[in-house]
Amino acid sequence: MALEEIILDSRHLGTPEKLIVYTPERYSPLYSYPVLYVQDGDDYLAMGRMATLLDRMIGEKELPDLLAVFLPVDKEKRQNRYHPDGREHVAYRRFLAEEVVSYMDTHYSTETLGNARTLIGESLGGVVSLFTALAYPHTFGQIACQSIAMDAQLNRRVAEMAFEVPYTIYLEIGTWETAVSSARGPLDLVAANEELRDILKTKMATLVYETFEGDHTWGYWQANLPRMLRALFG
Repeated sequence: MALEEIILDSRHLGTPEKLIVYTPERYSPLYSYPVLYVQDGDDYLAMGRMATLLDRMIGEKELPDLLAVFLPVDKEKRQNRYHPDGREHVAYRRFLAEEVVSYMDTHYSTETLGNARTLIGESLGGVVSLFTALAYPHTFGQIACQSIAMDAQLNRRVAEMAFEVPYTIYLEIGTWETAVSSARGPLDLVAANEELRDILKTKMATLVYETFEGDHTWGYWQANLPRMLRALFG
């Protein structure tokens, strides 16, 4: 595997942004590859140990060869970028869907159909993944959210949206996540995820809904990554 660090000068955000691009061992420009776009990129690399996991699962033929783009976020900017009411949210979505995707399609051998692009995130990273995909239906076709930090108001927005294309959506939630602290106060993410699941069942979406016995922490998300990746690519 190779991890390459790239600095992209974002015109939408007005700042230099770091991307860390994972390429599998057998990467060749003669083939085209699906791409994972991973929010909280530093955390998925360090705490999720995702690059090592991709190597192992690809090596054991559990996954196809694929590319991954890890998108680190400054923790002070995370709320503003990831929450739909945040000051930088729309600019961040544009950066992701227009600048990052364009960079990858230009510099790497990627599959350019929407269903070959997957957005992944945990907690608020799941929120920005979902809302970015819904805003760019022809760019992203798969969404995977670990303990997505939804609430009744955000669920209502999803319910009011017309799904223009069929999405594949993976959701997982821990059974202990009934009072998760957030900038919005404690959130009952079990109830919010169940409500979101029921909304998505009425939409043009193939839904995989999983639960685990655990809370809102990386130990569980990391342990569940193989299940998530198999659901998307198995």
